[in-house]
Amino acid sequence: MKHSTTLVPLLALLLMLTACGGGDVPTAAISPQGQRPSVTRPVSPVVTMQHDFYTYNDSLHLFLRFEDASQVMDLQQTTQQLEYSVRSGSRERDALLVTDTLMVTGQKTAEGDGGVYFSFAVPSQLIAAPNTLHVRLWQKLAGQERVATLHSLTLKPEMLQKKYLMVQAGSGKPLFRNYANTSERLLLQQYGEAKPVRFQLLESPFTPALPPMSVKQEAPPKGIQVIDTLQFEPADTIKLEQPGLYLLASDYKGSGGLLVQPGAFPLVSTAQELLQPLIYLTTSTEREALFRTNNPKAAVDGFWLKVAGDKSTARDLIRTYYRRVEHANRLYTSHKAGWTTDRGMIYIVYGRPSDISRVGATETWIYRESESSPYVKFVFNKKENTFTENHYELIRHRDYEESWYSTVAQWRAGVTEM
Repeated sequence: MKHSTTLVPLLALLLMLTACGGGDVPTAAISPQGQRPSVTRPVSPVVTMQHDFYTYNDSLHLFLRFEDASQVMDLQQTTQQLEYSVRSGSRERDALLVTDTLMVTGQKTAEGDGGVYFSFAVPSQLIAAPNTLHVRLWQKLAGQERVATLHSLTLKPEMLQKKYLMVQAGSGKPLFRNYANTSERLLLQQYGEAKPVRFQLLESPFTPALPPMSVKQEAPPKGIQVIDTLQFEPADTIKLEQPGLYLLASDYKGSGGLLVQPGAFPLVSTAQELLQPLIYLTTSTEREALFRTNNPKAAVDGFWLKVAGDKSTARDLIRTYYRRVEHANRLYTSHKAGWTTDRGMIYIVYGRPSDISRVGATETWIYRESESSPYVKFVFNKKENTFTENHYELIRHRDYEESWYSTVAQWRAGVTEM
């Protein structure tokens, strides 16, 4: 691959990074280049819990997978045990219905993909809202220090309708997510009567999130059309080679959607994938020029060098920005890619929140005051849909305007300590 003699090979750097692992901005809000040095914030662990399940023989069979989305902590080395309980509500003081402790074994940790897995069964009679599964993942750190990561899962009666499990064909592990890429091979394990597997490929005209101060909400697509229907026999290996949003046929109770993406998703590895998330940092004029380009690689290089002013700062900005894009894809993908969702947009621009709290269907992110940024709070409401349980929409307000433009301006001034 040839690179301009006057530009650092930024795209090559981006590809190495990913392999391992909006609104208009007023010109007046953009600080002159080079006024402040670029500082990269150390990456801290983000331990996430993914879950899947099926119902069989009067029990809900649960599968849990834990990973550090930041890829800075080796959970396979530090995890000791999992404590779980079912309580009559979402609070720790609610009535205890059942509890157990699962110890980590060599078999459970030797997975090779950075994840730690557990599986267990809960009696069907306990699967009723507001009953909640409470989970503590215990890890042993340096010395004798132990730390617990807390997670919870509401046990809804609809979960008992799901009598299948989507697994990866090679390993037999549950997929644990509502996205896949075009190179993955899958199997649908059925518990009960085996029947052909049908997927409907749908139009997916979903756009990136609007800025937080926008008075508009994302317009729901009108009458999503079925593009194609694919059918597989019960024992067939499933490979969905065309990117798009798929819906498992309605005769599978409890079914949902699967977003199939090209390339190495959730990683970003092509020039076009690197170009698209710049929508959150650019003016309408810049976007028009960027997205009309015949050379996405040169456009990405040119944008970051223009913003950064020097090669070193450009590297720091690239590393931070696209790490956040990948985290957003891992954590917030719903019926559309994580970087295009409301939570993805806020995560990319503002970084990891200081605090996250969940009450019912509401999730609140708080960014505490720092040397470079004032206090700001974002509130997201969970929106139920046919495809996923992972879709939240931001409650937008004009009061976010100053914070948004100020934060974007810091990106454009080469500041990443935000």
